[in-house]
Amino acid sequence: MILDFYDGNLDGNAWEELCQSCYRLRYQNQHYTEIPAVQGGDAGIEGFTRNGIVNQCYFPERNYSDDELYEHLRDKMTRDIGKLLDANYKKRLEELGVPLIHEWHFVIPENKDSRLLKHAESKRKEVMKAKHDNPERYDHIADDFAIIIKVAEDFKFEITRIIRESLSDKKLNLTIINVKQVDWNQCESDKVNNIKRKVKAVMNDVNDNDEFFKDAVHTYVEAYIKGLVIMQKLRVSYAEIYEDVHNLEQAYKREVSLKTRMNMDNSLNFKIFNEILGDFEQKLSKDFKYFESASISELKIDIISMWLADCSMEFRK
Repeated sequence: MILDFYDGNLDGNAWEELCQSCYRLRYQNQHYTEIPAVQGGDAGIEGFTRNGIVNQCYFPERNYSDDELYEHLRDKMTRDIGKLLDANYKKRLEELGVPLIHEWHFVIPENKDSRLLKHAESKRKEVMKAKHDNPERYDHIADDFAIIIKVAEDFKFEITRIIRESLSDKKLNLTIINVKQVDWNQCESDKVNNIKRKVKAVMNDVNDNDEFFKDAVHTYVEAYIKGLVIMQKLRVSYAEIYEDVHNLEQAYKREVSLKTRMNMDNSLNFKIFNEILGDFEQKLSKDFKYFESASISELKIDIISMWLADCSMEFRK
């Protein structure tokens, strides 16, 4: 889900702000207009376009059960469609300059319940029946009126652009991916052996039973597994951001390979390794201002662990 990394602290206000930004970007040619919910209220919609699209946002107040969530979504849709049919709200829509309404968008983070689709269709039929019975009263509703459920995934392009171009103060949070228990079976044995061998070289050929050595290996194997998960999720949900990270990682990996392979003095392994850590974190911080600071640290250790696991980072024993 595209919101997996989106700060982790979304609430109703933040969701509405995100939705408004998405609609402004997508419908800028149709002059999307936001309706502030003051001085008379929002008339049951958050905004409208000049070609007859109106939208209403909803974000769950807490983690509801499936049935509870459906009931809240259903009731929210019912209330706001009810406003659309109210004579007082019709007057308010006209005062705001809302054109003939062709589409009413219900914008929610995700929808996993087909009952909401059925409810949307029943409300559409209710609206069309009302228009059929009293066409003059409901002349603000088009003959092809539709209720459309929109979810975050429908706005992948806009959300990615909002993040990359810092059009919002919200930043991506990579630390929400939590690997509580390392499953070594998820990591190929040659990758684990590479990590062990290189950590040992950095720690000056420390004994296998040394607790600090084992902790370091555990940390980098965990980071390697977590890094694979994070990069996969970025690739699926934020393709352009994934490309940003991947391109920097690939470019810097060549530098890392040269820097470590050309070192002839193994007593400098620890110094070089820490220089790479610090320099790479600076590059990440400079290029990816849309990541939280904790996420920069997360990304650094995850990518370093990948270099330890493959052949790009090598140290002489």
